[in-house]
Amino acid sequence: MSAVDIYLKVEADLDESENARRFAAELCRILERVYGVRKVEVMSLHEGESEGRA
Repeated sequence: MSAVDIYLKVEADLDESENARRFAAELCRILERVYGVRKVEVMSLHEGESEGRA
């Protein structure tokens, strides 16, 4: 079996009450649990205003 690194960019609109780091940690837990990945980590986290997409 070979190991593969997959780099994803996820852009999400969060409510003001939601914590971006907690959201990212939950995404990592879901990837580990549902897809059985060996290692998941958040490399960077950029918080900013939404660009008003529909």
